Amino acid sequence: MKRLFWLGIVILSCSWLFSTNFFNKPDVLSSIIAVVIGLLFIVLSTYTKEKFIIDKRYLLLFPFLFIPIVLLNYPYNIGFIVILCGVLIYLISLKIKKFNFVSLGLILGGAILSLQSAFLPLYILLGSHYHRVDWFSPVASFLCNLFGFSSSVVNGLLFVKMSGDVYPITTTLEKLAFLPWFLMVISSIIILFFFIKKTKKMFVYSLILLMTSSVYLILRYVFLIFAYTYANSITIFLDGFPTLLTFIPLALLLMKFAPLGELSFELGFFKTFDINRKKVIAYVLFFVSIFSLIAASCYYDPGEEKKGRVLIDELHSEWEDTTRPLDKEWYGQLSTYNYYNWAEWLNYYYHVDRNINHTLNASLLKNYDILVIKCPTSLFSDEEINAIVDFVKNGGGLYLIGDHTNVFGMNFYLNQISEKFGITFRYDATYELGTGKTSVYRSPKIAAHPIVQNMQEFDFLTSCTLEAPINSENVIVGYGLLAEPGTYSTQYFFREMRSTLDTEQGLFLQVVAVKYGKGRVVAFTDSTCFSNFCMFMDGYTDFNLGVMEYLNRKNLYGFANTVFLLIGIVFLVLSLYLNRPLSGLKKILSFIVVGALAFSIAVPGFYLINKANYSLPSPHADYTRICFDSEHSGYIISPSPAGITTDNKKLFNTFFVWTQRMGYIPYTEEKIDNNSLDKADVVVIINPDKSFTEEETNMLSDYVENGGRLLVMDSILNVNSTANELLQYFSMWITTESKYISAKLEFNAASNTTVNLSTSMPYLNIIGGNVTVLDENNHTILSFSSVGKGTVAVFADSYTFSDAVMGGTFTIPNSDQEKIYNMEYYIFENILFRGK
Repeated sequence: MKRLFWLGIVILSCSWLFSTNFFNKPDVLSSIIAVVIGLLFIVLSTYTKEKFIIDKRYLLLFPFLFIPIVLLNYPYNIGFIVILCGVLIYLISLKIKKFNFVSLGLILGGAILSLQSAFLPLYILLGSHYHRVDWFSPVASFLCNLFGFSSSVVNGLLFVKMSGDVYPITTTLEKLAFLPWFLMVISSIIILFFFIKKTKKMFVYSLILLMTSSVYLILRYVFLIFAYTYANSITIFLDGFPTLLTFIPLALLLMKFAPLGELSFELGFFKTFDINRKKVIAYVLFFVSIFSLIAASCYYDPGEEKKGRVLIDELHSEWEDTTRPLDKEWYGQLSTYNYYNWAEWLNYYYHVDRNINHTLNASLLKNYDILVIKCPTSLFSDEEINAIVDFVKNGGGLYLIGDHTNVFGMNFYLNQISEKFGITFRYDATYELGTGKTSVYRSPKIAAHPIVQNMQEFDFLTSCTLEAPINSENVIVGYGLLAEPGTYSTQYFFREMRSTLDTEQGLFLQVVAVKYGKGRVVAFTDSTCFSNFCMFMDGYTDFNLGVMEYLNRKNLYGFANTVFLLIGIVFLVLSLYLNRPLSGLKKILSFIVVGALAFSIAVPGFYLINKANYSLPSPHADYTRICFDSEHSGYIISPSPAGITTDNKKLFNTFFVWTQRMGYIPYTEEKIDNNSLDKADVVVIINPDKSFTEEETNMLSDYVENGGRLLVMDSILNVNSTANELLQYFSMWITTESKYISAKLEFNAASNTTVNLSTSMPYLNIIGGNVTVLDENNHTILSFSSVGKGTVAVFADSYTFSDAVMGGTFTIPNSDQEKIYNMEYYIFENILFRGK
């Protein structure tokens, strides 16, 4: 029965492919099924006739596991949940004795899942920094030739000829199924270490595991290359189900060569409460060890704050210009595909200059704290590169902004500088694996980097990926991505084919930070995100403020993370040494409980410390904020609307961005409350279709009466309108009325047969307020009212301001669209801000 342990641990290791988003969207149902099946085999492998006993005093330790269960999301807390289920069944087994061995198996299975969860951050670190394992390709090529496939290796790329076609293949960790292999091997060795008395036998089984699994991994890889020619889908390397099926033979081989007869699950039952001074010291050291290891990855040096003087280099860049204003005269792609609004907005928080005609030398850079190099399209001289490196070394902050596929050569030019700090912008493009859409990053609730800790999500518009040193700071790791090499055969270097064998999949660095001397470097991979047409959407503003706050510091305690790491390793060794002999369930669970307690204190603690040290700055100059309410509105405002809808009647991107032409700063707000209203100069509600609570209407009424401005836009297409729930508080209403239209239809011209028809057409009309604009039939479509110190404006034809009519943000307007644009400007400048 004990050999069934291999089936259990293999299935549990593969279950993470279903539950995590490393390669595919999480499939909770499949992951639970896999966990249950894996636990079943673990339970069967631990069957013993000896009664499993837990001293009552040990039971007091298990409630501590509720803390990480609350702090962590599924699936990272699944191990702790299973352990507690095992304890619960143990308590039940005190009455129903036949369930006793089940509780032992569940607690052991929960311990395995907890160990695997603890090593997932290490996998994320390795999986995001290392993909290609080119040294593996010659081995795979030899086996392919041995099995009758013609193959060769060129620059680490494996070429295999099958069925008359030649397949270029990158050998990567994800294609080798490194994740389940890594989790299986590491957790198995730990279990063998704790549950086999004879050290020699433990090492023999570990060696068999490593050799058998490594050889099997290579053979499996070759088999899947052959299978790809029939499936013609990269998913056979990545999906949970094929991976699980192809790992079952490995479990059967291990059952044959490592039967685990010496595995003693009876070791360390909780029969007695034997805590002494030596063990207390050992567990305290283990607590400090885990705390320190977490600190090594979660603590960020607050640094010494600088003056916030920013220099944007324009000399080397002909793309994403910051010098020409976005105004009401200049339209077309280049007017919104530039960085003018980004630079002007940063100037509200920092002191921003542009470098247009000066070489980047020491005499220039000494006057600044942060240097921004964005989208370079020309070479940097050796003198400039050396000056930039010295600038960072002496405490400067460097912000490098690149883009996909080396478009316009910008990544090549950036690498002249970035490689001095160990960072390489790759010549590829990223997409969401499986869908081909642009990717969305969601900031974790805990252990987020200070740059993204105040940001909820970030919509990438096609980034490249980065290579960086293992000790770099992972600001944004993209999950479930496809990285596709660029090509020079298309206009913007995008390939037409995707998900081929020479692509890479999984975890990728999209933003990294590196400390160098006293200074810091941040590398960002998607320049499009900060263009005028999307800069103020999603999390782009909070991200940029996070970057600037991070770079506006000199390193103060740069050594701290290394010290934490060394303390963690030394104390870990000491704790294991003092807790000898390391055997049994009691020891391994004691370590898990103490580690969980350390985690539960360290992670929230460093989260609060980083929040305090890296709070977002307040502007030193005031600006006008236009708040677009998304809680009640039925609009879509998104930097990547193609992934949401194809109906331009719902899109209001252009209306949103055109407020920037008047010098305003627009933003979307998910929740209307007093905090959001305090910072808004105007609140815009478009096509409201969600009811307003009494509290919300009171807040908006008070907001207007105290000097706020409210613009409500509705449409006859909004059949679930809730506009009047709010407008009635300002003695204004939108009504639906009808007008009759007559038409003469001629069916047969020869017989002069005609039919006169009349029909009604509904339209919206505004009652109340000061009528400002009438349509051609003298129906009120724009009205406003002064309420207290503020203004309420109502527009009854929001469709006019949708992208379906205004066009996209790259549009060069015709005469009709110019009139619509002017109408928007009139509403804001002459009604909402009249007299200002």
